[in-house]
Amino acid sequence: MRKLILDINSPMWRFMGFLGDLVCVNLLFLLTSVPVVTAGASVTAMNAVFFKLREKKDNGLVRDYFRAFAGNFCKSTVIWLLYLVFLAGCVLNFNAVFNTAFPQKKEVMILLGAVIFLLSATVLYSLAMLARFDNDLKDTVSKAFVISMLCFPYTIVMLLLMGVGFLISIESLLHLLYTFAFWFLIGFGLVGYLCSGLFLRAFRRFTRREDLEDVMPGEQEEQ
Repeated sequence: MRKLILDINSPMWRFMGFLGDLVCVNLLFLLTSVPVVTAGASVTAMNAVFFKLREKKDNGLVRDYFRAFAGNFCKSTVIWLLYLVFLAGCVLNFNAVFNTAFPQKKEVMILLGAVIFLLSATVLYSLAMLARFDNDLKDTVSKAFVISMLCFPYTIVMLLLMGVGFLISIESLLHLLYTFAFWFLIGFGLVGYLCSGLFLRAFRRFTRREDLEDVMPGEQEEQ
């Protein structure tokens, strides 16, 4: 037991270090997402950090995070803002249809739900691809859509992870303090880490090994 406590390479210390990384990324994500419009760049930066952590290529967690955040800010923000605009339109239409009685009401609601699903899946993969590859905006979005559909089981699991987290928060309103503490300390980081593994699996199905080197925008020029 004493050896387990003193040995920094023991499973216990490695696990504690992993938890510390999750908390750190979670706090960075919250800090950079405060304006809301920057949330897209924050998601991309979080993906970039977790990709490196999974492959043991991190050069400093905070450094990697802000480097990815700055390097992908423009593209990520464009994708995120367009998503918010389209999502708002879909939600408004969904609400209008829900409160209107007409024969095809059910079909239209299903169609709008499918559109929201496709938009969300495409944006999730787009932000992950920006963290992984240096492509232009059009290629990123189009390839993200294709991969999200071809890796449909992964897509479902990722959206369920996020949806379940949201539902748990709603169910925990009576324990709001605990819910807030969970999301503030580790919640976003934990979901992001779990999703990062699925993203890497999806990308490896459609790329060669040498194409999966973690090259961030601007790193090639420094080499």
